[in-house]
Amino acid sequence: MVSHVLPDSQARDLYNSIRTKFANVQTDEDNDVDPSFMGNGFDHNLGLINVSLKEAFNLEICTVYLPPPYDPDNVEDTSSLIKYHAVVNKSNDVTAKSYSSSCHYGPHEHAYLRLILEKLVELDDETEGVGCRGTLNKMDILNSRTELEGVHANKLTVAQTEAALELFVTEKWLVQMAAPGQKEKEEDYDDDDDKVGNDSDEEKQERKRRKKSVNRDGRRKSLRGTYYGIGPRCFLELGEFLLGVGLPEEKMPQTIINLP
Repeated sequence: MVSHVLPDSQARDLYNSIRTKFANVQTDEDNDVDPSFMGNGFDHNLGLINVSLKEAFNLEICTVYLPPPYDPDNVEDTSSLIKYHAVVNKSNDVTAKSYSSSCHYGPHEHAYLRLILEKLVELDDETEGVGCRGTLNKMDILNSRTELEGVHANKLTVAQTEAALELFVTEKWLVQMAAPGQKEKEEDYDDDDDKVGNDSDEEKQERKRRKKSVNRDGRRKSLRGTYYGIGPRCFLELGEFLLGVGLPEEKMPQTIINLP
């Protein structure tokens, strides 16, 4: 829960580490640890946890398929999808709303996040696939506070806006994404590789050097700050909102129900 959202590989590593730890626990005969509480495997374990979470707290571990996390040193093919897992509050009552607002965010921070998400959906391209590919520069996100209207106008200082953005990223509402044009530039170098004929060794080395510099060039282009997009937690908890502000339904990720 501290991590808020975990890619499938990290969640499985956590499960295996806990299972290994308890497998080595020495207990008295009258206080044996029942190994069945960890389930028959990772997926079964998620279902067992959900039974308790739903009944006691109306929480649920939800799973969606989305593109892998952005790695500036290794831009992956975003057409491939991986699983993300998160504990989601299924309540929409006064207690849940109060808890959400009192922990980190006030009404102005909530309005600020909604504004950012609306902008990102507007910037989404027509590329086929799951998720939203709209991106905003960090500076543009921070400056968006001046666009808040009504009771939220001029309520957030620069420091409060920066703190809110940091929390949005930490809690996976927003995630770092490639700068616009960075992926296309790398693909141009891939096309050049396909056209290679009898190039000299020096020409091949120069092409490799230029290709390796693509990520560094992308970061230099974004001197105003890092680029961010919609994070997996938004798709898990704010799906209806995203659809309401214009994200096409076919871009919503597949949700997996974790049953025991």
